[in-house]
Amino acid sequence: MVTSLLLLAILGSTAGIRTEKVGVLLMHGFWQAFDTQHHLDFKDFVEGKTGVKVHLIDAFNDLAAPPTESSLTPMWIQVPAILEQVKNISAQYEKIIAVGFSQGGVIWRAMIESWDNHNVDTFISLASPQHGISDIPVKYLEPLPKHSIPSTLSYSYKLGISSGIKEVLKSLFYLPRVQNVFAPSNYFLEPKLRHLYLQTAFFPRLNNEVGSAEEKQRQKNNFQSLRKLLLIGGPDDGTVIPWQSQIFGFRTADKKIVPMEETQFYKDDLFGLKTLDEKGAITTCIKGGLRHSDFPNSSEVLNDCVLPAIQDVISN
Repeated sequence: MVTSLLLLAILGSTAGIRTEKVGVLLMHGFWQAFDTQHHLDFKDFVEGKTGVKVHLIDAFNDLAAPPTESSLTPMWIQVPAILEQVKNISAQYEKIIAVGFSQGGVIWRAMIESWDNHNVDTFISLASPQHGISDIPVKYLEPLPKHSIPSTLSYSYKLGISSGIKEVLKSLFYLPRVQNVFAPSNYFLEPKLRHLYLQTAFFPRLNNEVGSAEEKQRQKNNFQSLRKLLLIGGPDDGTVIPWQSQIFGFRTADKKIVPMEETQFYKDDLFGLKTLDEKGAITTCIKGGLRHSDFPNSSEVLNDCVLPAIQDVISN
């Protein structure tokens, strides 16, 4: 009898690892910290309205940390490191809601694709460049450490803008010395420079354009196992270029903007985007009049987009 009770206690403690039904995990963006005010506002809103706990992922913060621990760190280093932290947090829950703001949304997609048997129910991509960026605002380059490679790139880029050779200078973002120290270059996608893009280590692999057939299928299976994907963005963002990347649209080499359904990512169903759409799992929420940094704590975004998505997870 004592043995049976002891065994029951052991099994009970093991089974009780997941103590809550739903949790929210928010990953911040580039040049951001986990405790930036708009993330704290997001946390307060969600917890106050739903009672669901929000975890702000404390990893690779802003630009002040050592280069190897900041938001500048290459994505192929950030993703596996953050995923270990995320797995520990998610073990408390039956299912989780992944929220990624800006660069954090790209990080979350990479984590989902590389995480077998994940318990991510819904992925909320918040003003995130899911189809990449075809330009990097100079304002993002200017505050970087003087004499750093990105800082030198900023100076050259401004010269390129004024001298009309900007398109040529875009190739600099694909140099290994830039890719290795400036995270946004890892999801830089200039259609005219596709041959250079395909040689980079992160984004082509994330998008299942390179890699073994086995690895591609694994990533696709993980991504399309999401129950819901919510894409939030808006035309006045001013940072993600083109803004349609936030809803998986993009521009072609001749500068034509195409919707998600006309991109190769979708048409070839490279990582399960078309599959998710065909089963009715994708929702978009487009809000005008908001700058990039407004999205995490915009009352309009929170009430109209985020809250219904979280309530849907709670009720399922």
